[in-house]
Amino acid sequence: MSESTCDAIVLAGDRGPGDPLALSAGVAGKVLVPVHGRPMLERVLESVGQARRIKRVVAVCPDSKAHLELLSSSGIGERVDPAPGPAASAARALQRMPSSRDVLLVTGDHPLLQPEWLDSFIDAARDSGAEAVVGVVDHEEIQKRFEGHRRTHYGFADRSVCGTNLFYFSGPRGRDVVALWQAFEADRKKPWRIVARLGWINLARYLFGRLTLKQATEALSARLGSRIEAVLLEEAEAAVDVDSLDDLRFVESLLAKREVRAA
Repeated sequence: MSESTCDAIVLAGDRGPGDPLALSAGVAGKVLVPVHGRPMLERVLESVGQARRIKRVVAVCPDSKAHLELLSSSGIGERVDPAPGPAASAARALQRMPSSRDVLLVTGDHPLLQPEWLDSFIDAARDSGAEAVVGVVDHEEIQKRFEGHRRTHYGFADRSVCGTNLFYFSGPRGRDVVALWQAFEADRKKPWRIVARLGWINLARYLFGRLTLKQATEALSARLGSRIEAVLLEEAEAAVDVDSLDDLRFVESLLAKREVRAA
């Protein structure tokens, strides 16, 4: 296992002035919404900053006083303006980073993140040898841990998985995947549409429960021209971000339980 470091991008754009989470909290953007007493972006930046495998951090966020103050207090000195959509924002940030450096991508609405999860994911992604890696969690584990909590999931023949908003890109070809990611972005909440982009045969296999996760990543690799792998994270909480008021309440309950365990 390599002890070398990578760089990190934190996507912390917002969904505009009408975002219900930001409006309900009276803040300038979703990532500034307090979660159990602290802005969710502050929690993300803290975990990223404490991860041993991460050296340099670039935040993609608006040039607002509130965002800048939070970055400053977190010790983050590099910022990039958001582009239209997460993929375009990631591509813009990557332009600021040497192509020789591997890059971890996280989102600012993931306040449950822990530095040890990031280090573990980085090690597994690097050991996979893939040029682009996505972190996933077993859907069955989420159902066991959080009965009744629903997450978008992909049902493959061997297992069902949920995304974690953790991505790893290695080398120029890994970065090329980011540009192609934009074509998939609009369908990220509709698994069957993502699979349909891998061809109708693979879609039929998926719908009939005959497409494995490995077969899907192999088909995606062929489609994008780079080796893509999925890395399974053990922590069910890694699949829980904040997209709604229900998510916010759920995450706050998890953080409260985490503090009780730590006491």
